[in-house]
This record gives sequence, C-alpha cells and structure tokens, in this order.
Amino acid sequence: MSLAKTRPRRRPLTASRAARRLVGDPQAMLSLGLVVTTLLVAAVGTLDADVESVAWISAIFLATQAATALVVPQLRPTVPQRTTIGALRFALDIVYLAAVTGFLRTGEFRPTGALFIPVVALAAVVGARTALLVGSAAIALYILPVLTAAQEHFMIDAQRAIALGGTAMLLSIGTRRTISALRFTVRRLGTALARDRRRSRQVAAVEAVGRLLAATGPETGTLERIVSLLRDDLGYDFVSIYLGSATRMRLAAQLGYDTVIEEFDSSMGVIGRVMRTRAVAFVPDVSADADYMSASGIVGSEISAPLLADGQLLGIVNVEARGAAELDRSDVETMSLVAERMASALALAAERERLAARAELFRRLTSFAATVNGTLDPTRVHEAIVGELRDVFSADAIALTVLDRPSGRYLLRALTGEDQSFVGITVNPGEGLSGRAIRDRALVVDHAYNPSALPAAAKYEDMVVSGVATPLIRDDVVVGALAVIRNDIHRPLAQDELEALPIVAGLVALAITNTFLHSEVTELSVRDPLTGLFNRRHLDATIARMDAARSRREPAARERSAIAIFDLDHFGSVNKRYGHQAGDAILRAFGEVLRARFRGADLVARYGGEEFLAILDGATVEQAKAVADEVRTAFALVSVPGPDGSPLSVTVSAGCAAMGADGETFDELVARADVGLVMAKRSGRNRVVAV
Repeated sequence: MSLAKTRPRRRPLTASRAARRLVGDPQAMLSLGLVVTTLLVAAVGTLDADVESVAWISAIFLATQAATALVVPQLRPTVPQRTTIGALRFALDIVYLAAVTGFLRTGEFRPTGALFIPVVALAAVVGARTALLVGSAAIALYILPVLTAAQEHFMIDAQRAIALGGTAMLLSIGTRRTISALRFTVRRLGTALARDRRRSRQVAAVEAVGRLLAATGPETGTLERIVSLLRDDLGYDFVSIYLGSATRMRLAAQLGYDTVIEEFDSSMGVIGRVMRTRAVAFVPDVSADADYMSASGIVGSEISAPLLADGQLLGIVNVEARGAAELDRSDVETMSLVAERMASALALAAERERLAARAELFRRLTSFAATVNGTLDPTRVHEAIVGELRDVFSADAIALTVLDRPSGRYLLRALTGEDQSFVGITVNPGEGLSGRAIRDRALVVDHAYNPSALPAAAKYEDMVVSGVATPLIRDDVVVGALAVIRNDIHRPLAQDELEALPIVAGLVALAITNTFLHSEVTELSVRDPLTGLFNRRHLDATIARMDAARSRREPAARERSAIAIFDLDHFGSVNKRYGHQAGDAILRAFGEVLRARFRGADLVARYGGEEFLAILDGATVEQAKAVADEVRTAFALVSVPGPDGSPLSVTVSAGCAAMGADGETFDELVARADVGLVMAKRSGRNRVVAV
C-alpha cells in the first residue's frame, strides 16, 4: 500500500458545468459586456473604422477570458495565485479597451472610452489596491492619446480625459466604500446570526433540561444527562450539579473534572457564597476571586446559579470555562434559566414524591387499622401496634405505654427490638417522651432526645435520637402514650408523618379501649358478680379443656390435680332469718377468704348457691385438705354485720379428692370430692373430709 499522498480526482468539465462556471465568473460576464458593446459601437459607426480588426481583437479577448474562467478553477490555484491571475485579467480588459478605442476613434471622438469605467468599478469590488492599479492604468491609457493629439483638439480631449478619469476614480472610491460597508454589515449580520444560533441552542438546552427533569425527576441518570447536555450542546468545559440544603451541598453529577469537591458548606468557595446569598455568582476571572476553590487548575471563569423553589434552596448548578472571560452575560442568563427550570422540576419531583409518600403512608395506616382491629387480645393488640407502626413510620423503635386500670399506673406494654427488658416498667407522668406526652396531653417532638437519661436506661451508653410521642386519649381519658424513635437525628419525622400521628393515636386509643371493654365483657361473662370468683360456666368450660388436654398425654406424663368443694353450713336458714342482704355479705366475705388462701395458678369458682369449688393444679389430696382446712379456720373467724348491726358468722364444710395418672376424669373427681363434702356435713359440719 502506497503512502504517497494522492491528489483529489478532478471532475470532468461538461457543457452544463462550463456554462454555469462562465455565468458565475464576474470577469467573463464583464468581458462579454465589453465585447458586445464594442461590436455594437463598431456596427453603427462610420464606414472608415477598422471593424474587421475590432472583431478579431474582440474574439481573441473574449476567448482568452472564457478560457481563463474555465481552466483556472481546474488548476486549483492558491490564494496569491488567484490574486495575480485576477490582476492580469483586469490588465487584459484595459489593453483590449485601449486597442479597440484606437481602432474606433473618429477625430476627437472615442466612443468606447467610457467602457473603462465598469472595469474600474469591478476592480474596486475586488480590492482597493486592485482598483487603484486598474484605475491608474485606465486613466493613463485614456490620457496617453491626448498627449499626442493635434493642438486644435488638445483642450477638448484633455477635458474629456479629466472628466472620464475623475468619474472612474469617484466611481471606484464609491464602489469600494459601498463594498466595505456591505462587508461590515455582512460581518455584523453573521455575528448576530451566530449569537442567535447560540441563543437558540441555549434555549433548546434549557427546554431539554426541563423536559428531562419533568419526566424522571432528579435521578442520578437524569442529572448525568443534564451535565452532558450542558457541556456538549452549550460548550461548557466543566459542569457540576450539587443538591442539598442551605447548610450543606453534595455533588450529584459532574462532567469534565479529573478531581472533584464532593461536598460544600456555606463557608466554602463560590458555591458557599451562593448558598449564603442565594444569588447567581459570575466570576469572569477566578484568579481575582478570593472565595474560589479549585477542583481543576486550568479553570479561568465560573458561573454558579442557585436552584430556588418557594424560597427554599434545593441545589446549585455550576459551570466553568478554561480561560478567563470565556463566559459572558448571555451565559449568566442561560444558567439562570437552567437553574429556574431545574428548581421547578426538582420542586415538582419533590412534591410528587411527597404525595406518593403521603399516599403510601395512608395505605399503611389503612393496613394498620385493619391489623390492630383484627383481635381483642391485649397482648396481641399491643404487639401488633408496635410492629405495624415501625413499618408505617420506618422507625428504629416504637414504644407503647398503656394505663393499668386496677393500679392507675402507666406501664410500658410493648416495645420493638430484641431487648424486651423494659417491658412492664412504670412510666411516670413527665418522665421521658411518653411521660411528657401523658402529662401534657399533647404531642411531644424532641430531635435531640437522650433516652439513656431515664433511670431504667441508665446502664446504656449516651445516645441522642430523634423522638416523637403522642398521648392516647379516649373519652377525655389518657389511656396511654405512643413513642416513635429514629436513631438518625438528621432524618426526623416529616411533616406529613407528624400530621398522621394524631390519626394513628386515635386508632391506637380506640384499639386499646376496645381491649379494655372486651376484658370487662369477658370478665363479666366468666365471673360471679357477687363474689368476683369465676362462675359455673367458666368452671365447666375449663374442666372440659383440662380433661381434653389430659387425655392427649400419656398416663405417665399426666400431672396430679386435686379438688376441694366448699359448702356454707346452714346458709339457707341464715337467708331466711337475716335476709338475702346478710346472706350476700357472707358469700362476698367467703370469696375474699378463698382468694387470699389459693394460688394464682389454682382455679376457684362459685359452684352454685352457697357451694364453691377449687381445682389445685399439681396438688395431692393431703395438700388440698390442708388448704381447705386453712380456709375453714380463717372463715370461722370472719363476721359480717347483721340487720340489727350485731356480728353474724357462718362455718363451712369441705370435701377433697385427688387424681393420679390413671384415666379418671375431672367430673369423676368432682363426684368423689362431693362425697367427702356429704360426709363432712353428716359428721357435724365445720370440718374437711378427704376421700
């Protein structure tokens, strides 16, 4: 393969191309005009003119100019060569006119002398130097015959020569000035068009930025496309976008830098100045600006524009150029527009995200309401509340404090996380977030809360968190409090989340109140209203469950159980003699004795009328007899006021029985214990018999 440089292949010169080239050549058209005019002058002139010579000279002249117009472009001459050829062609024009003027002269009259004027005018179009040379030659050739003319024609020829020469020079000067003015106008027009094209590109870039952000929001890929657009379409050497707040900005996208500054605060660089002033910063020469911080040592000028929406600073778009003063006021206007579009798009995207987050929040609240209302078991409700709300608020911890109605204290009932050691502690009003919410009956927001300051958490290290607590109020009663914790203090609950908290508090308060009511209804359904002990319905159901559970175990795995049946002695006669109010007082007193003597694991119930039954889980018959005897002895010492105020006391008899690991059921065991009760009654009452 040859490495020699090859010349471009010449296109063949066709007739149509030759015609177009001749028509487009000013010298060829001027030559044609000179020849036609000369031949017309010769045709209508005197008979003694040498017309034949004029015709031959004209033909040779026109052929020479046409050949030059056709051949020279094929040779691709250089600029100096084209200038020289042009001057020679003008010289040929002058020589031709001088020759034909001599042949067509009649006395002092030279009819083709005026044709020097268009030659000089065309030379003026080419350039001032060419016009001067051609004009001087034309005047010289025109005046030369005057110097040799006869004395009687000298004055007329001289006047005519001066007038014609002056006309040519004035026309040349005017033409040159006109051409110069036109060229100046063309240059200005070209500059204006270039400026308009640049402005159009700038506007198009601004519109493209707006469309990109409106379509996808401030995603990383979109921001990278924007910096690429600003660099490629507008020619900025360095482009960067920072997003953040009025106190801190982080780099989101950049193009052109080898090293970057990842983060700015309001005290750093030109960008920091923009963060403080919230105004566009234009630095034509960065070396003269004391605030400038360099990420690239070849930067010469900078424009930094803030992204403002409703007075809030969302970010900064920054462009830099390599040389000083390469950026101008039009760039400032462009970047201001880009910043406005970006700020509007960012604000719109943020609003869309906020609305989407709000919709998602309320969707979660709907799911939360369905979950917490799906059960009335207090423990399950409490666990569901903290578990669901941790997801609803994307929280690190949720704490639920609930009123314990019997004691009137507030207890921590549920807490997210592995450490459940705090569950059950007392939360005093005014103590911690929840305590403050309970005391003040109002929302408490603390973005610098230290939970380790609480006595119960003193063993833990100091930890500052963002916390919010709301009271749980139902029917004007504070039934508890709910605390939401985020460990990152820079990520507090948003305004929408704070607005949703009262709704959540209402749902939680309702759920807790429902558990209270359910517990009350359940308690009423299984408790004897007079004594507060379990009733016969609950007793029968419990015995059935215990029988079923016992039957599923192997005999060796069945636990022992014992039963004691109590019956108040002569209770019927007491009712008849002292009235039912006295009888009810005796029954309530006996219920108190039973509650005091039996364990929490034992089942104690009113069996019917004045009869009571206790199931002692895991006890022997001897243990059951001992406890029953303690009850009998303690009740013998109890008295209630009679109708007349005198003390009234009653004794009790009891029968006891116990089962082992055999197949005996609780109903059979109750029957055996009832036999013991009958034996105690027949043995004189106020005693305990075990069978």
